[in-house]
Formats: sequence, C-alpha cells, structure tokens
Amino acid sequence: MKSLIVLSLLIYLIATQENCRFAFEYTQKELQSDPKKVQEFLSKVMKWESNFAKDLGIDKKSGLTLDGQQLDVNTGMPYGKPHQFTASSKESIHLALIGLALSNNEYAKQIYSEEEALDLLNRKINTYEQFDKDYPGYGGFLPWVAVNDGVVTPTWDWTDGVPSLDNGQLFWAAYAVVSVLETWYSDQEELIGRYTRFYQKMANNSITIFYEGDGLIRAVTRIQDIKASVENNKYTNRQTDCTNFRSPCYLDDPYEGELFAWMMYFYAPWKDTTEREKIWVAKKSKLQVVDYKVAGLNKYISVQRGWWFSAHEQWKYLFLPYTHDQIQLNLLINGEKVRTWDARNNEKPGMFASITSNITKNEDPVDYYSACGIQEVSFIPVSYRHLVTPYSTMTMFLANQEVAVSWYHNMISGPAGQNAFGSTEGVVVDGTSVAPFVTWDSKMTTVLGMAGGIFDYTAKKLNSEGNYNLFLKVLNREWQQSFSNLKGADVPFAYPNVTFPQIKKDFTTCTRKTDIIIEQ
Repeated sequence: MKSLIVLSLLIYLIATQENCRFAFEYTQKELQSDPKKVQEFLSKVMKWESNFAKDLGIDKKSGLTLDGQQLDVNTGMPYGKPHQFTASSKESIHLALIGLALSNNEYAKQIYSEEEALDLLNRKINTYEQFDKDYPGYGGFLPWVAVNDGVVTPTWDWTDGVPSLDNGQLFWAAYAVVSVLETWYSDQEELIGRYTRFYQKMANNSITIFYEGDGLIRAVTRIQDIKASVENNKYTNRQTDCTNFRSPCYLDDPYEGELFAWMMYFYAPWKDTTEREKIWVAKKSKLQVVDYKVAGLNKYISVQRGWWFSAHEQWKYLFLPYTHDQIQLNLLINGEKVRTWDARNNEKPGMFASITSNITKNEDPVDYYSACGIQEVSFIPVSYRHLVTPYSTMTMFLANQEVAVSWYHNMISGPAGQNAFGSTEGVVVDGTSVAPFVTWDSKMTTVLGMAGGIFDYTAKKLNSEGNYNLFLKVLNREWQQSFSNLKGADVPFAYPNVTFPQIKKDFTTCTRKTDIIIEQ
C-alpha cells in the first residue's frame, strides 16, 4: 500500500505539471482533417496510458497484470487497493503490447522500451512456469488468479475450474510474441523456446481438458484436483457458470471465444482430423446475418448478429488475421458503422461495451454491466444504454482510424473522462457521473487497437507453419453462405453529433488547462 501511495504522489506531480486533460487541446474538426494532429493526439494517449501499463496495472515481481484500480470520484487518484487479481484475457493484451513494442511499433514503443519489454517477458514466463509447477492440474492454462507481490494463486472461485475463452486469447498472444521474437530477436533462443513450450502445452492439453466431443468445447471445465497431473486428473463440464447462456456451457460463439476454437483446430493433438471439422458445425447456428436499418437514410447495413453487440465481442480481430479475408473485413467495417449510426441517431456521445458500473460515491457498491450493446442486432436483451466507454472504439481503429479517433476523443472529453492514468472507464451520457476505474479491458484493448493489433505477426507464423491459407479457406467456407452479399458498402461512417453535458466536475488532479470548444 505504501508503494501505491508513493506512485500516486509521483503521478499527481506529473499530472499537475503537464496536461493529462489534453482532449480539450484538440477539436473534432482538426482530428477529422489533419493527420498530423491525429498522430500528435495518439502519442499523447500513449504517454498517459503508459502510467497504467507500466505502473498501476502491473505486479512488478511477477510481471503479471493487475486487473485494474478504482479511482476516487473527486480526485481521480487511486482509491483503496488495486484489483489484486488477473486473468488470461488481461495477460493477452499485455503480451501483445510487449510484442508490438519489440517490433518497433510506433505506438507500443512509446510505452515500453526494448529493455523493459524483454524484462517483462522473462518475468512473466518465470511466473507462468512456476504456476504450472504449483498447480499442474490446470495443464498449462491459467484460471483467474490472485496476484500479491509476486505470489500467484487461483482466486477463491477458480480453485476447481478453468475457462477456455480467456485462454484462447492468451494462446494467440504468446504465439504472436514468439513470431515477433523470431523476426526481430532470433538470438533470444531460450526465451523463444520457453514461450513456445508454454503455448504448445496449452494446445496439447486442450482436448483432454476442454473437449466434450462432437465439436463441443467446454466454456468452463471443472478440475478434480488442481495439484494432480493432467494424466491423473478428471475433467468435466462446470455448467454452473452458464446460467445466462442458451447452450449448456459450450464455447460455440463466433466472437472472442472463437480464438480457442482456432487454437484447437490447428494445434490440438487430433487422432482424426475429421473430428476437428465438427467444431464449425457446432458453431453454425450462431452465424447469423442481420440488417440494421439506418434511420434517416432509408438504407441497411448487414452485420453478424452479436450476443449483445458489445464492442468487447470483437477481441478476436486484434489477434488473428480476420481482416485478411474480404468478407471478415467487410463485417468488421459494417459492425463499426452500425455502432456509429446507433450512437448518432440516438444522440449518444459515445458507444457501448461491457463495462464496470458508474458510481457517485467512493463507497457505492460496484457492479459489472455485461449487457451493453445494440438491441436491434443482438441475440439477447441489452440492459444498459446509459454508460458509454472509450474502449468501444478498440476495433474501430482497425476499420477507420479517423472515425475511431473522433469518437474516442468525444468520449474522453466527457466530464472526468481523463485521469492521470489515461482514459476513464466510462462516462454516463447525461454527464452526471462516471465509472471511476482504470482496467486492462477498458483501456489497453483500445491502445492495442490504436497500435493496429498483433494479427500480422500471427499471420506470419501461421504462414511459416502452413496454416495461413487454411485459415482463410475455412473462414471463407463457413461465412460465405450467409455473408457473401452484405448491404451497407454505400453507407458512410457517422460522426458524433452531441457532446456530454458538463455536469460532473473533472477530477481535481486532471483538469483542463484550456477552454477550447469542441466543434462538431
């Protein structure tokens, strides 16, 4: 706790001397017309987000991420202890950013130097390997874990289970890191070997731990004994985790969970390769096209139906080369268009993704709002439309940087939309309160999107192993039937048409130093 106080004081001194509330240094007109201003703006984003990525969001001894931190609703400084836990999903974002920094990515390298990135990779793999030795029953996969000053243990609710979705994200992040190291740091043979063994172990144990048979992948597996080896263990479906799923706890979604399916498809030890094709049969019912009507234009945009159509569901685009396929690229672009038109036509200053709840007092109970999105194009009911988040732009940056910057800027310009650690988790559309948190999900996903994702390095390694063309072939085979004639190519993106009422005051440690008016 003492180190957190010291860190907060240092960040406070920096924030008060420099302008962490830099959104008001830029107008919408500038960011929509001047590429130099866009690059300058994004560089400032990296500068402030690095305060979280390098300090507040990291356990220095283990090298692992810390999920996030609540901020004081008035000052914007850390309130209480950080979230001393993490998951494979947070780790995947961190590994990807580290990998991009080592590849000389213009944005990621502003967060981590070469020395810092390599040091973090070593600390992480030490921790992953030690956890595997301590808890061999997980088979190399990670559950949600408690992280406390270098000590890593399963959280209380994951002492007998492990999720597939998050580990699919981690697999491809480690895979991409190896691709980066092989490309730029081939002399790092030991590090390459350790990360290769790390992700290969996950793939090798995936059938035993997660495969139910007949194409069904368990969303969560129950482990009989996390201290016993995989060979001496029993694995079953932990269905209690899936009360809000229509299917009985299987990973059959065409969203972020698909990353695990691809890992199994390419690298699981199948005895019969025809068995792996059943994965796509099991997923087929959720591959649905839906046309979104753009009010006022009398035109339609075809998209893939989402669960809630939360931007969180787009995670897969950051890690695998979906955009190398034309149908998938069109689906990405169309989905982002729909987000912009939904916001504009409903006079929302931002867009939606699953997010931590807004509060007005530090002591208020905190909830997590999963059901954020767009009802017209979702499978299940959307419950929350009052709270928007900057990370709703994370894959919009892959589709159209100019539009993404415009919406991101509009959202962080909301009251208390920025803090000394970068963007704030979310802002209520009426300007009365915020979600005063900083988390990997709501911040660094966006930074990874700004940096272009890491899928090109995944593609490079897939190609070297003879799987890249097969990836594109399967994508085309499975999506072509329903998605070959998409509407909406003639519909442009929409830009913000409203701003937030400035009712809540900015955080006292991050106030504007200029009164530039945002032009529409």
